[in-house]
Amino acid sequence: MTKSSIALIGFRATGKSSVGKALAGRLGRPFKDLDTEITTLLGQDIHSWVKTRGWESFRQLETELLFTLAGQKGLVVACGGGVVAREQNRECLRQHFFVIWLQASLETIQRRLLEDPRSALLRPPLTELPLQEEIETLLWQRTPWYEEIADLILATDAAGPAELAEAIAVGYEKWRCRSSPSILD
Repeated sequence: MTKSSIALIGFRATGKSSVGKALAGRLGRPFKDLDTEITTLLGQDIHSWVKTRGWESFRQLETELLFTLAGQKGLVVACGGGVVAREQNRECLRQHFFVIWLQASLETIQRRLLEDPRSALLRPPLTELPLQEEIETLLWQRTPWYEEIADLILATDAAGPAELAEAIAVGYEKWRCRSSPSILD
């Protein structure tokens, strides 16, 4: 099975959307942000949807959209941070996408979340815990899942989107060369 599309995974505020846009531009590919696509489908922000319908309803829509995008070729997809919580999503990502895990330290994630004025609408709380505890708890829970499916891992604390997009493009090309059958004379 060919992995012609690229998926960016990682916790909230690790740069998936900004790096994804830069990567799509660098590779000349269409860019899809799962959260943006979902809010367009819902006609409302994630916070409002989750408040009235719950996280499980949101996760179901996320799964359906991921599987739809898996059927397309040549995309760059920024996934929501919790997409890896479902085994079927991890299997879909593993089979259909070259997966890049974008990492950042707890301090960087917390700072970015607090500095982004859109966080309240785009990233509603996932638990009743204070922000730092929520990040620690969910990172501890999700790290094995991110690690399980990642083809490439990059730290985003000190690198910008263009630099990270270039590193991904190089890593993807190396992976493609290794994955392609060699012809020997």
